[in-house]
Amino acid sequence: MTDTTKEPRVMNRADFRDDFADRNEVHLSWVGDSATTMNVVWKTPDAATALGARIRETGAAEWQPVNSTVRTVVETGAVREAAFTGLKPQGGYEYSVEIAAGAWTEAREFATAAPALQRFAFNVAFVADTGLVGRRDGLTNGTARVIQSIADYRPLVTLEGGDFAYYDTDRRFEYLEDAIDYFFNQMEPAFSVAPVQPTWGNHELMPFLQERIEPWLDRFATPDGRDDIHCYSFDVGHVHFVALSAWEMWEAIPQARIDWMIADIEDAQRRGFEWVIPYMHVAPFADGTNHPSNLELRAQLGPVFERLGIRVVLTTHDQAYERTFPLRDVPATNTPTTQALSGYGEGEGTVWVKVSPGGKMSNINKSFSTFANETAPAWTAVRSRTHHCWAKLEFADDGSLTIRIAGISGDPAEEEVVLDELKLFAAGS
Repeated sequence: MTDTTKEPRVMNRADFRDDFADRNEVHLSWVGDSATTMNVVWKTPDAATALGARIRETGAAEWQPVNSTVRTVVETGAVREAAFTGLKPQGGYEYSVEIAAGAWTEAREFATAAPALQRFAFNVAFVADTGLVGRRDGLTNGTARVIQSIADYRPLVTLEGGDFAYYDTDRRFEYLEDAIDYFFNQMEPAFSVAPVQPTWGNHELMPFLQERIEPWLDRFATPDGRDDIHCYSFDVGHVHFVALSAWEMWEAIPQARIDWMIADIEDAQRRGFEWVIPYMHVAPFADGTNHPSNLELRAQLGPVFERLGIRVVLTTHDQAYERTFPLRDVPATNTPTTQALSGYGEGEGTVWVKVSPGGKMSNINKSFSTFANETAPAWTAVRSRTHHCWAKLEFADDGSLTIRIAGISGDPAEEEVVLDELKLFAAGS
């Protein structure tokens, strides 16, 4: 569903470029080995000039030049990509990109991961439903603060859960490409210092919402996966992340995606990964009235995740925070295995975490999603419809995972709060 009010689109390109005059849509990603590579994507005014990137270990004097390729050419310029290879595991690096002949961006820093299967401590951000800063209807009153909060946190990697720009209802932009430019510029403080690994929402894939997935695919560099189903996975030390394309709001997703996911997870488990973390857009467990639970998706994923021993799933879409107790027998009985709010061991079931909104409230009710039931469903451990939010996943040296939910008000005078905190112990603990 979407707001059918269609006020004129009035913002021209000169207007919104001034908002981020010093930014060039710089964002990182892991396309290859997270321990030894990093890719950078950025935007330049033209495609004709040969421009590159440069990198050095943090604190080193000499830059190493790296060539770039042009990913795509659009009316407003060229989207370029450079691949940094041969990096040291758990290394710290500085890099810069060339935006015109001899003109370089400021140096930024990133870190690489440990080798595959090696346990190490690192932090992850999960965010979605951001929208674009400065909407005239005021619905993105938390977006700027969420972006800065993630940038200050400095995660090793950011998982993006979809619904990036909400182009259909942000009437400032005449062209989708302009809204996409704006999104990458506003996200640059967070995305330029840690790789961003996206999955896709209904706003990127549902045609009646006036967007298309192809321009987004041109901008995000992602690992090899199944291009026809928009799914992929990647490894960070002892953790395997699965970006499952699940954007259908009411119906089941195609079986090809389920089959791909099962094969991918089983392969990761055979290879010995301690944690497998699926993340997707639409939520199988949501008591909000804006975007209620996709029961068909619940029926598809529940038995599969239980059989595979998946312990936590990240979702979004409905603009309120909710997470379940560890559950078994999904979808038949959705039985909690404990009433504890934290401290979950291996084999207790699957925790479903819905994290939204990451800055933008809903067009449907112009606020956070209203819960359908005054008394929370029996599967609910914690819920809140008071703050914008994003998730901090903190993997420890002992193999445990702690998830903290940062709650951010639209009022800049209010401090960030912790909406929820849960700990999952390592396998065998």
